[in-house]
Amino acid sequence: MKKVLVLTAHPDDLELACGGTVARFVDEGVEVTNLIVCSNVPHKKYVPESSKILGFNPLYLEHRDESITREVVAEIEALIDISSYDLLITHWKEDWHQDHQTCYNLVRSMQRNQPMQVMYMEAYPYCNKYNSFDSNVFVDTTNTQEDKENSILAFNDVFPQHWVYAVEAHDKYRGSFIKAKYAECFKLDTMIL
Repeated sequence: MKKVLVLTAHPDDLELACGGTVARFVDEGVEVTNLIVCSNVPHKKYVPESSKILGFNPLYLEHRDESITREVVAEIEALIDISSYDLLITHWKEDWHQDHQTCYNLVRSMQRNQPMQVMYMEAYPYCNKYNSFDSNVFVDTTNTQEDKENSILAFNDVFPQHWVYAVEAHDKYRGSFIKAKYAECFKLDTMIL
């Protein structure tokens, strides 16, 4: 794998959901881009620091409209060549945040023209209400957990301190599934061999 696209709704979604996996990919020489669809929020200013910690390249769109339009899909496809990515990671459809659901729908729309390898991330705290998220990909993030936590802390006052502890506890729990200290999990949608 050479290139990964993480399509998220907001600054901070990548850090909370898959920061350890992204840091691991980067350590393994993978180029990771985070396309942030609804980036016109105040905490966008923390992304340069978090992206430096984890090693990803941020790209921004400035949408706040929940509806998926052909124009938004066309804007994304004009900004990046989707076919150049080996894997696309995005939000799961059961996230209760409407912007997260928008990202899920955007990816489903982008799949219409080409086969794409897609995984959905388990996003804290939204994952607490998932009903049909069957984790089938686990990534050992033991060696990158500190980077993940530092990237979350880079958002300064955006998160209450207990969120960092909760994310760490969640990742420990997921690590127990694969006999690792920490792990992040995903739901594989499409695999292309």
